[in-house]
Amino acid sequence: MTARPSVADARVREDALDPSRSFVVQAPAGAGKTGLLIQRYLRLLAVVRRPEEILAITFTRKAAGEMKRRVLESLQAAGRDLPDDASDNERRTHELAREALDRDADRGWRLTENTARLRIQTIDSFNASLTRQMPVLARLGWQPGLVEDARELFHEAAVRTLAMLERGGEDAAPIARLLEHLDGDQGKAAALVAGMLARRDQWLGREWGGLLERHAIEAAFRSERERILGNARALFPAAAVPRLCALVAEAVSNLEEAGLESALRDCKGLEDLPHAGEDGARAWAAIGALLVKTDGDWRVAVTRAQGFPAKKDGGRDGAKKDYEALVEELRAAPGLRQSLADIAILPPASFAQAQWEALSAVIDVLPRAAAQLLVVFAERGEVDHAQIAAGAVQALGDESDPTDLLLALDERLSHVLVDEFQDTSRSQWNLLAALTAGWQPDDGRTVFAVGDPMQSIYRFREADVGLFLRAWREGLPRVRLGQLRLETNFRSQRGIVDWVNEAFARILPGRDDESEGAVTLARSSAFHDPLPGEAVSWHLFAEEDREAAREAEAARVVELARTAFAERPEGKVAILVRNRTHLDRIVPALREAGLRFRAVDIEPLAQRQGIRDLVALSRALSHPADRAAWLAVLRAPWCGLALADLLALAGDDERTVPEILADGARVAAVAPETRERLARVAAIAVAALDRRLRGTLRERVEEAWLALGGPACLAGEADLEDAETFLDRLDAVDEAGDLADCARLEEHLEDLFGAPDLEAPERLQVMTIHKAKGLQFSTVIVPGLDRVPRAGDTPLFRWKARTDGSLLMAPVKAAGQDGEPAYDYLKTLDSREEGHEIERLLYVAATRAEDRLHLLGRVGVDAKKKGGADLRVPPPRSLLGKAWEVAKAHVDRSLPGTRAASPAAVAAPAPATGLRWIRPEALQVRVAPPAFP
Repeated sequence: MTARPSVADARVREDALDPSRSFVVQAPAGAGKTGLLIQRYLRLLAVVRRPEEILAITFTRKAAGEMKRRVLESLQAAGRDLPDDASDNERRTHELAREALDRDADRGWRLTENTARLRIQTIDSFNASLTRQMPVLARLGWQPGLVEDARELFHEAAVRTLAMLERGGEDAAPIARLLEHLDGDQGKAAALVAGMLARRDQWLGREWGGLLERHAIEAAFRSERERILGNARALFPAAAVPRLCALVAEAVSNLEEAGLESALRDCKGLEDLPHAGEDGARAWAAIGALLVKTDGDWRVAVTRAQGFPAKKDGGRDGAKKDYEALVEELRAAPGLRQSLADIAILPPASFAQAQWEALSAVIDVLPRAAAQLLVVFAERGEVDHAQIAAGAVQALGDESDPTDLLLALDERLSHVLVDEFQDTSRSQWNLLAALTAGWQPDDGRTVFAVGDPMQSIYRFREADVGLFLRAWREGLPRVRLGQLRLETNFRSQRGIVDWVNEAFARILPGRDDESEGAVTLARSSAFHDPLPGEAVSWHLFAEEDREAAREAEAARVVELARTAFAERPEGKVAILVRNRTHLDRIVPALREAGLRFRAVDIEPLAQRQGIRDLVALSRALSHPADRAAWLAVLRAPWCGLALADLLALAGDDERTVPEILADGARVAAVAPETRERLARVAAIAVAALDRRLRGTLRERVEEAWLALGGPACLAGEADLEDAETFLDRLDAVDEAGDLADCARLEEHLEDLFGAPDLEAPERLQVMTIHKAKGLQFSTVIVPGLDRVPRAGDTPLFRWKARTDGSLLMAPVKAAGQDGEPAYDYLKTLDSREEGHEIERLLYVAATRAEDRLHLLGRVGVDAKKKGGADLRVPPPRSLLGKAWEVAKAHVDRSLPGTRAASPAAVAAPAPATGLRWIRPEALQVRVAPPAFP
């Protein structure tokens, strides 16, 4: 038996079908947003003059294909009767499809046969279609090829930009200043400039105008300082001010008497909270340091250094207790601790001259680098997605100066539907603004944007969740958007939905903040009744030894997968990780247990043995003197020379391997049973070398690989698909039939991953959390919650647009400099955005589950002399660190406090959640037959 969707949800879904109104819809996980998009599309088909008036855009080809398939299936099913047990939602979709089909028949569209008239496409393909229509205005000339990985092009443009130093003139001065800032390190400078080119859609073409002037940026920093101090002043409880002033006065007196230097002495005579302006900044910094430690947590004890000596040293009896009482009172003030901690990282009010000169150089150099990139694009005849997107916006023009293309679209385009709106980037926002620039209120044209800001996890693709919040608050520049929010979760059982509501109310921030990318929780209501047993289980490994914990975790994952198969044989199990490297112990454990699985974009292509053999063959045929590559070719399965044979063949011979292979006497030195194989391989290799620089490198490598019997050395179809992928990428690095730089080939393989084992059942799948977005599984297992990915790259400069329109900006620190305060402050702001995204990443992982959710991680333990152990707080950049208050609450119910004399003890779990606190050495894995062949 299941509950029905809420009355409010049903009303929202019906409101969303009004073809005369524009909406932004927030649809939490499992709310059926794709189904709502399908219904909206069908409703519009029933009222438009031509189906081309409707444009539906998504972010992936898979999503676009799925949406188009479901629209066509709905239209095809409209001619048939629904079964008696069809749901209300299915009946409503059927009604809308019939109306659309009637319109189709009346207008003669024949959509089920002429599917190209359904404009459902990715935003990248839509951008490309615009640039093809107006190539000159898009500044792309003829339609160039699209390169997925443009790092090499960015680096080339950066090197050319730095080379402009040799020309002299006005171009040379800012480049020279930038290199001086980086201590003349051209390699580092090129890498930093290349990194900024990869992010150029964030800064190139922005309407910064006078915001880049020194006085404007410094004014923005001063305003930011006042904002931070003002927050602390506003959040500080008025009732606690007299107690604070009395304690400060006592501390100042003690510091002066002891002759100790302290910033707190600047607060002498304090009778009220300092002002929030520059005149109060030093006093606020001292108060913040008194109340909050450098790690941002409350200071729970004070010493002589803070002005509170012990009684035996002349301190007042009870002073420290008064301080503790003050801190306890301040704890209850929401947001105060963070605002006081922010004071410790106040940005500077002005730039030092050297800092400003460096920033000016960056501002001058980057547009020159962007211009060089256009030249590189033109020479190579290929561009990246960012250039296509920028070209599309340029091809449209704007409201004050529309192009013929925009005028034509303005006539033909009436309705725009946007899926996954929370993943919109600034360039995509600009495209939507350009498309709707000429629209007028109530002119019959609409925008329908659907998304879930709680699932915005693509900052690395320049997605900005703040744009969703802006659209929710203000709409698009020329389109007012009504606000609709769905709440029914059709995916997960009630136990999981209730846990998500309770847990993420504590994990996600308490308020939306566009500037910090903070998104609050939107609660869901469950459609499905709860299942018996624990819906959500924590499996926390209390272990100081990381390696032991990893082994135990992998064993527990195997056990959980088997249990899930036994509980629901027809269900699907997913193992989701934050980073591919977090599977280092789990994948071998699954294979050892005989559990076959499908790994989606998990194993790097370059690490597969068949590809390593192909890389060696490519290097050998391009570089006859590459001894390591040639020996790898002879060691590969198609020849299979033993190490002793390789030593006998080439151990003391300094000639190249091809020269050695041409020496019959040397070949005779190997074991008799291997000579025939060696002679065969030598003949094929020599023939391939004879054709060097004739034809393409791919042709020579592929011919040699086939002749050697390479395909027969592979395990299955997935390996053949990998080989084809490698050969395609080999084409990309071919230079006149040769491989000029082996490192370039390695770089081109970095972003490629082996094809999944298509022969394995779909019952067990392994993937990253990002890949799992949009999917659902009966059981979800999330290991490695405590693990942290490596830190990101350091950009050449950082910036932040404030909500008042001003701009914060700072250059990277100079070579040999300990830090750059303004840059470090902006880095902190960026880290907070990243932190909020980590919270949302955990939300995405948790909401993939239908029946069961298992969360695994290691918690460090500090052993104490008197027995027991203190639990270490997990790293703040880890998923477990974000959920620690939730996880710790369960630990406290299972154990008497955070100090655990016996971490292996387990108490009765809560109804919807349970905790297994495990010592790895106590974990026993039962050997059982594989769940499936």
